Amino acid sequence: MYIFIAFSAYVGYNIPNDTSAIFPYGTAAARRPARKEEKTMEHSAISDMILRNDMVLQGQPKWTFGKNTCNTYEVFVSHFRNQDGNLLPSLPIIRIVEQDDALTQLFSIALLWEAARQTVRISNEANTNLTLSLNLLPKFAESDAFVEQVRSCLAETSLQNKHFQFEISELQDLNDDGCANLNYVHDELGVSLVMGNFGTRNTNMPLLTKVHFDLLELDKSYAARIPDDALTCKTVIAIQHMADTLDMKVCAKGVNNQDQFEFFEEIGIFKGQGSLIGSAMSLNDLIEYAKRYALERGHR
Repeated sequence: MYIFIAFSAYVGYNIPNDTSAIFPYGTAAARRPARKEEKTMEHSAISDMILRNDMVLQGQPKWTFGKNTCNTYEVFVSHFRNQDGNLLPSLPIIRIVEQDDALTQLFSIALLWEAARQTVRISNEANTNLTLSLNLLPKFAESDAFVEQVRSCLAETSLQNKHFQFEISELQDLNDDGCANLNYVHDELGVSLVMGNFGTRNTNMPLLTKVHFDLLELDKSYAARIPDDALTCKTVIAIQHMADTLDMKVCAKGVNNQDQFEFFEEIGIFKGQGSLIGSAMSLNDLIEYAKRYALERGHR
């Protein structure tokens, strides 16, 4: 099972409605091409937050159907904290990060190590073995440093490879180096791979033939039409059969009511995520959630 959970240490700070607290030229600059000095200031502010480890990590539980346990969580950055102590929504900042190779490396490495350390620490406190599922930016996967960073992180944090997986959105384009790097960490280091957002727009079937995925994660738009739409139900069943043929498992996102839960469980879907299962939660809540739903160490 998965646990998508929140490591939210800064809940007492105010969250602004825009990013003017970090970008000295204001949000209007985002609506036109940035001047060189604006770009430099923005990048400097972002790198400072990353280096200070001012990233708020959150997660949300994912349920293993048929077992009634949660042992995995998918982690993401929900907010950054600027030097004034204000929380800034992560999405506009990450969009800037994705456009710059240096920022992508800095952000991805910092997130990898911090998420791994938190996973090990919380696992120890809850007397369980949580699995970390981490969203991956393609530029990091394609970089020369990727494999060695993953290898070093596993060794130095003591996070076991069987309790670690990367999520790659099917909307992301990976070059040949990225595919090769992912296959190496899968085949040689034992890290699992998840294709996220499966079934959105034009499904990226070519990526399935290049990368050794273990799990497909259905986009939440499918669950929204279940069980009322018969064609959607048949489509999901067909996807489950395809995954079986490929020796993959399926996770359904957007499980928000009991009817959806029962449908996915009945057809053999492996995992589910949604508001019915659990929303993002604080660090203390995560420990309590894991104590209640995760298998204790020594159990199978």
